[in-house]
Amino acid sequence: MNVETEQVSVLEEHLFPQSQCAEEWSQISDSLQRREGLLAASARASRLLLEAPDVRGTVPDVLRLLGEAAHVDRVTLMLPELQPGDELLFSVVSEWVAEGVPQISGACHCSASQYPAVFDELRAGRSVCLSPDLALDYSAIGLEGIGTKSKAIVPVFVAGEFTGVVAFDNTRQRRAIDSAELSALETAAGVIGAALHRERLVEDVRQAHERAAEERVAELAKANAVIRGNLERLAGEPDLHAFLGHMLLETARQFDAASGSIIASKESLREWRILAHVRNGQLETPQVRVNVPFAGSPLTELFGRSPQPAYINVEHTNWEIWPGDLEFHRGEGHVSVLLYPLVFGAQNVGFFVLSFHRHAPEIQHSELLVALAQQATLAIQLTRLAHSAKDAAVLVERTRIGQEIHDGLAQAFTGILMQLGAAEEFPSCRRKNSELAGILSRIRDLARDGLAEARRSVTALRVDQTRPAGLETALRQLADRSTVPGRVRCIFEGGDFSIGLRPEHEHEILRIAQEAVSNAVRHAHPNVVRISMTDEPAHWILRVTDDGIGMKDHAESSGEGFGLISMRQRALAIGGEWHLESQPGRGTRVSVRLQKPSA
Repeated sequence: MNVETEQVSVLEEHLFPQSQCAEEWSQISDSLQRREGLLAASARASRLLLEAPDVRGTVPDVLRLLGEAAHVDRVTLMLPELQPGDELLFSVVSEWVAEGVPQISGACHCSASQYPAVFDELRAGRSVCLSPDLALDYSAIGLEGIGTKSKAIVPVFVAGEFTGVVAFDNTRQRRAIDSAELSALETAAGVIGAALHRERLVEDVRQAHERAAEERVAELAKANAVIRGNLERLAGEPDLHAFLGHMLLETARQFDAASGSIIASKESLREWRILAHVRNGQLETPQVRVNVPFAGSPLTELFGRSPQPAYINVEHTNWEIWPGDLEFHRGEGHVSVLLYPLVFGAQNVGFFVLSFHRHAPEIQHSELLVALAQQATLAIQLTRLAHSAKDAAVLVERTRIGQEIHDGLAQAFTGILMQLGAAEEFPSCRRKNSELAGILSRIRDLARDGLAEARRSVTALRVDQTRPAGLETALRQLADRSTVPGRVRCIFEGGDFSIGLRPEHEHEILRIAQEAVSNAVRHAHPNVVRISMTDEPAHWILRVTDDGIGMKDHAESSGEGFGLISMRQRALAIGGEWHLESQPGRGTRVSVRLQKPSA
């Protein structure tokens, strides 16, 4: 083995350690399986609570379902009781433990004032993960448990109000809970919160039956039927827009609204989007814009962080919540508009918007509207988690393919280079002007190109290369790995531009750069490829420029069409502008312009 072959082998092991790829794949796969199991358990728990005549009596079975799906040893539901001096004392009201794990019921309570940091996080809608080795005193049994090695405490909210916690304990082993699994636990806690709220509604119905006349009882029974019907539809309707459209029609009918909309946040694009619109009892396409960016929107500035509904008198206002909405309401003869937030934890994920031909301020206090808003919120969150699970599955498959390329194709090219090195030691290859030496040299060049291409493929398939090193480092590495001595030189030009870029935006920009460089090296036959990333006052701009043969036709029907489509779609997904400039014999430039949030 010659020196060059040894360097290639060492570099290959350093860049792509097999154990690291296998460990990343295993961790992602395990996280995906746990999250899918929790989502399935949450759906079963929702059905169980819906059909149970006694919600409190069914909670232990629900805790068992969630505990087994989460692979924990103890699950406890803690609810607060108001003590003298307005002190909140949280006590365990229901518990499930695995076989052989001690119970803590009967001697388990803690005061919110004892642990202000923990309960401030919970009130803000953020879950808390604890372990005994943290510098935090939580010695009360109600907060720590018995023999707990690690713990996740998830807040329970009802109608935007912090009403309790669900604690998930590991007593046999210390196990970190990643963000994906924690999101699924929060959804499970939301199911319990919805059941507790349903229990309140049932109690309200009972009290109303005692106090009110038959007409009032019939009205509440009708409302309960609406809630049940929507829950059943939520369990069986796979399409979010269809479910929300049905819910919006039913809501407008229940409250005699002239029109209505459901608006949801699209975090990846940093915008509000209308998911359903109804007018005069029919689902229609909105007569205003369907999407508005977060930045600079009155909806964000005035209502985006408020959990309280807003009642607007159309006759006495001169400003718009949504572009074109004031003209629409006045043209339709609307007198008032109710903006009801859809709150998950402490964050507004969307709004119910109902318009009326009359003054109807009392509707904002309707418990039926509260229940319908919670159902819409749950539907939006479940859909987001489903998309997140799908994305995770794609990443698992990308990791598997990358590992296969690394362990198969890249190793094969490395082996070819090693054999060529051995062949060149034969006397027949060392003779001057040997034809065999020239052939072996060309084979070596082809093998090097193949190995470089395999490395680029593995790099493109690896998960989240921009973390933690950052986009600048990832682009520099891309340039280094794309350089083929004697054939093409790849150069990175740029400085520290990562401040303000969202991680998912960095990820997509890197993927676009990889595709552009790969296209240039494979098709344009350039001498030099330049990657540049500039930070302008209002934009970030990525450019990949080559001095190759250029292109006569940019259409997607050309041989490079799939790569062009992929780059354009990635740019649009993060709100960027993608451009391609090329002329035969004058090279090609691919650029992406991404607007800064402040701009």
